[in-house]
Amino acid sequence: MANEALTKMSEQYQNFLNPVIKANKLSAANLEALVNFQMNALQSYINLAMDRMKAAADINDPASLQTFLSSQAESISSLHQKFLGDTKALADLMAGFKAEFDKLIKDSIAK
Repeated sequence: MANEALTKMSEQYQNFLNPVIKANKLSAANLEALVNFQMNALQSYINLAMDRMKAAADINDPASLQTFLSSQAESISSLHQKFLGDTKALADLMAGFKAEFDKLIKDSIAK
């Protein structure tokens, strides 16, 4: 009788913990994906800024200034497009996280 009670308590405890364990694993995976996204985005923004600083350092006459200013406009347009793409990618990433957690909650409630 005592073994049956312990077995039943153990099963209930495990049933309680399984969703928590799954949520923790999902959180860790999602955090890792988010950090990777942010690090990659940061690196690309740093590279863009460094390229612009190098281009500015190469200005030595009116013609190179004109070239720099023209390339600045192109860089700003490129930066704008990258920012829009990164914003959409982040929104998609967050929507995926939410969908995964919603499914986890739905599955947990169903059990």
